[in-house]
Amino acid sequence: MTTCDRRSFLQLCSALPWLGGRSLGSWIPAGDDRVLLVLELLGGNDGLNTVIPVDDKGYAAARPKLQAVRQGAHALGDGTALHPALRALHRRIVGGEGAVLHGVGYDRPDRSHFRSRDIWHSADPALVRVEAKTTGWLGRAADLLAAASAGVPAAAVGGLEVPLMLRGRRATVPSLRRVEDFQWLSPTSAQPQPAGAPVRRIVDEPVAGTDARAHAAATARTAVQLADDLTAALQRYRPRAEYPDSALARDLQLAARLVVAGFGTRLLHVGFGGFDTHARQLPTHAGLLGQLDAALDAMLQDVTAHGHGDRVLVFVHSEFGRRVAENASQGTDHGAAAPVFAFGGGAAGARGPAPDLHRLDDGDLIATTDFRAVYADLLSWLGLDAAAVLDGGVLPAGLVSAPR
Repeated sequence: MTTCDRRSFLQLCSALPWLGGRSLGSWIPAGDDRVLLVLELLGGNDGLNTVIPVDDKGYAAARPKLQAVRQGAHALGDGTALHPALRALHRRIVGGEGAVLHGVGYDRPDRSHFRSRDIWHSADPALVRVEAKTTGWLGRAADLLAAASAGVPAAAVGGLEVPLMLRGRRATVPSLRRVEDFQWLSPTSAQPQPAGAPVRRIVDEPVAGTDARAHAAATARTAVQLADDLTAALQRYRPRAEYPDSALARDLQLAARLVVAGFGTRLLHVGFGGFDTHARQLPTHAGLLGQLDAALDAMLQDVTAHGHGDRVLVFVHSEFGRRVAENASQGTDHGAAAPVFAFGGGAAGARGPAPDLHRLDDGDLIATTDFRAVYADLLSWLGLDAAAVLDGGVLPAGLVSAPR
């Protein structure tokens, strides 16, 4: 009898609910096939230097150094303009393929990275601490999808862990960093992963009687076949856009591959860090937004060229904005409300009232749109019950259009 160490056996067992016992077609969830990608700008993006209130004299007074970004900014037509580095995304917004909504947040923010992320992820402004039972808004949406069909309704791309946002009660949500994450189970991979050897030994077990090991081997055979099918689908993908050489671009390209391969995964999360710009903000922020512009535009070009542009929506947000006044280190400190963006299918172009720099709360912008209203838009666009996910009725914000 072949042997397998306990760790490898547990790895296999953890993969079986995700891979085993299904045909490739059953991965496609019942109903609509729209895909929502949440792109989270980690660290607290400076919304006022991303969507710049160029016509507001208070902006230049509050930011004598940082207001330099007004030179070369791309006008949006409502007294605001996009940062000079966001050239491609500006074209999408003015061309009707993107939307920006000012002043999104919640009441009584406390400027903590951790608590703010927990609130955005859970969709609960009253959340004090995360407990074992705490779920995320996308995780609850994934539970609704999982209840209707087989497969993997959601995935975290690029990170080591699944964020709270994707934590549900029933749905299986993997964390993926590379295409090879699908190959470790496959004995036919040209370059099998180290974990594949013990799995191959399990697969080679003869199926006999009711022994648990024989049952595992039979189930593993089905799982391996599906792993091969999924790997082949990923390998057939060919990019139809030129991606820049950046970690964000690699993450977004993997997300595009998942969409194009047709796995049926409808909820995706990608994190992009570095936005905690307390000092020397101008060059750092410009570099980050330049990476965002190039990588996201390439991903949108790619999925559109593959014929999936209408069914993919990218939502971009951060855990909070920055304070209105710059600090002594030519940066900005933790703030509150900030703009959010939507790109791709369903983007409606809504902008809401521009930020009011003369009506502040302890130096912070006051939220004019509840972030849960934006979530209600996104869930409705997906064809899901927003009230069930958000635990009650929330009026939509108008960031994206109603389902077709």
